[in-house]
Amino acid sequence: MNRRLLCLLALLPALAWAQNPKTQDGRAEAAAAPAAVTDAKTARDPNRVAVLSLLGDNVQLISLTPARGGSAQAGEWASTPAGSLDNAVLQALSTAVAASAAGREAKLYTSSTRSLFGDPAALFVDGKLSLPGKLGEAVRQSGAAQLLLVTRSRQEPALAAGLPARIPAILEGPGFVLDQRPTEQIGFDGEPGLPVLASFASIRVALVDLADLRLKREQSLAVAARLPVTRESARNPWASLSAEQRLQALQALIEAELPRALRSLWLP
Repeated sequence: MNRRLLCLLALLPALAWAQNPKTQDGRAEAAAAPAAVTDAKTARDPNRVAVLSLLGDNVQLISLTPARGGSAQAGEWASTPAGSLDNAVLQALSTAVAASAAGREAKLYTSSTRSLFGDPAALFVDGKLSLPGKLGEAVRQSGAAQLLLVTRSRQEPALAAGLPARIPAILEGPGFVLDQRPTEQIGFDGEPGLPVLASFASIRVALVDLADLRLKREQSLAVAARLPVTRESARNPWASLSAEQRLQALQALIEAELPRALRSLWLP
């Protein structure tokens, strides 16, 4: 990650924090969605695009075991260091935008406000994007003509090639599937009988016109990759991965797939 990107990302969470009043126990209160505000006076550069990533740090875990029969056990894992997944999104899209044409540049934004990591539809009021407080103000006044908004997406597991069959759960955002059911599945090394461990990303990329804050186009992607499982790690493949290895598996999906989504969504 280059120094410029890291400095920018270090400042951006304050935009969200400044808008989050605290309760007596220190938790952030959920603020009511503000009315959408456009900024007709801001000059907009067609070669500049704002990028806002709202994935957050929570990673979905889906576990399938013989003891649970046809149901899945759901869980979460918090990726570390904080902001790493959003950083991967911003880096991938910044590089793709800059490489698309001479003079193109990306303005990068993220937030630590947890309420923004939920249903993407809640970010729109009367058909217009409505971001809270100083974050919304910064994006509107960025001078960019368009915004690429990256959020979690709820999708069926069958859409992600590479995942095991018959997963009774919905994918949402980045995550992992561990399948320990007795099936005829073939493991990463080609041998039968091993559990299947796969990383996945279920992400929505929306293109928003910053002149009127209306959605122009959107695309959802669901991708997955199977990870190595050895005979030695077969009892608990998840525990055999370090936090860094788990994060790298998710970052690899993001870095590979987001530029492809961008080319079909926005770039010529």
